[in-house]
Amino acid sequence: MLDERKRLVLRAIIDSYVETAEPVGSRTIARKHDLGVSPATIRNEMADLEETGYLEQPHVSAGRIPSDKGYRFYVDSLMEPHTFAKTEVEKIEKQLLDPQLTPERALHAAARLLALLTDSVSLVVAPSTDQLVFKHIQLVSLEPNSILVTLVLHPMIVKNRLIRTEQEYSPEEVADISEALNKKLKGITYRQLGMTVLREIISDFGEIGRVLVELVLQGLAEEKEEQIYATGASNILTKPEFRDVQRAAALLEALEEKDVLMNVMSSTAKSSGVQVVIGQENVYAPMQTCSIVTCTYYVGSDVVGALGVLGPTRMDYSKMVAAVDLVARTVSLLLTKHDR
Repeated sequence: MLDERKRLVLRAIIDSYVETAEPVGSRTIARKHDLGVSPATIRNEMADLEETGYLEQPHVSAGRIPSDKGYRFYVDSLMEPHTFAKTEVEKIEKQLLDPQLTPERALHAAARLLALLTDSVSLVVAPSTDQLVFKHIQLVSLEPNSILVTLVLHPMIVKNRLIRTEQEYSPEEVADISEALNKKLKGITYRQLGMTVLREIISDFGEIGRVLVELVLQGLAEEKEEQIYATGASNILTKPEFRDVQRAAALLEALEEKDVLMNVMSSTAKSSGVQVVIGQENVYAPMQTCSIVTCTYYVGSDVVGALGVLGPTRMDYSKMVAAVDLVARTVSLLLTKHDR
C-alpha cells in the first residue's frame, strides 16, 4: 500500500502525462503541483514508485511515465469522479431519448456520440440473436387482401411488414390468426425456434405463416450481421502513441475483426457497472497498448448488451468512466421505454 505522499506524486505524474504525453520529471511536478516538498524529495518518491512497478523510465535521461500497474492503482484508488455539465447531459439525453429514434438506430447513435464525447473508439454490442424472445405478434387487416404484420421481440426489436394475400381474410379471421400465433410463439427465444416450429407455422397459417417465417428468418440474418458497432477508429490516429505506423495498423486491423471485438467486449463486460481493463490485462495482443472502459446496458432489469470505449492507456480515465456510464444509463432508459 502506498503512503499519502507517494499517492500524491503518482496522481500528479499521471495527470501530467495524460495531459502532455511527455515523460514527467520531478521539477515539473514541483512546479505544477503544490505538494509541499522539494524536487529532491519528489525525485526520491519517484524512484521508489519505479522500483515497486508503478512508474517506468522510458529513457535514462527522461522523466517517468505510469505503468499499467500505476494506472490500475490510479483507477482503483486515486481517481476523482468526473462530472459532466448539466448542458452536456441534456444534450446527450436529447439525442438518445428522441421518441422518433428506433432502438436499432439508438445503438448506432450511442456509438457515434460516445466516440465524439471521448475522442476514442466506441464499441457497442447489440443483443445476441439467441437472447431475443418473441413478445408479441400483431396482425391488422387493412383490406380484405392486405394485412400489416408487426413482430415485437424482447429486447428492443420491432419489425413491420405489409403483406398482400391471395385469399381474402375478414378482420375477425385475421384477429383469430393473430391470437393463435401469439399462443404458439410468445415467450420462446430464437434459440428455441427450430425448423419444426417454422414448418408448423407455414402448415397451420398458410400464406400468412409463410410471410411470417420469411420475416423471422430475415430478422435472424440481419441481427447476426449487426452484433457489434465500432465507431471512431480514426481517432486512434491522432494519438501520439500510434504515430508508429505498424502499431497503428495492427490495432486498426483488429478493429475490423468483429469476432475479435466481440471476444474483447465479452471478456471485459462480464458484470454490471463500469469495468476498466488496462494494457496487458487485455486478452488480445494488439490491444495491450490500450485500455478499454465498458458498461452493460439494460432493458428493465435484464442485461441485454454492452458498450464502451477503447483508447491508449494514457487516457482520461475519470472522463471515460463517466461518459460510458452516462451513455449506458441513457440507452437503458430508452430501450426500457420502447419495451413497455
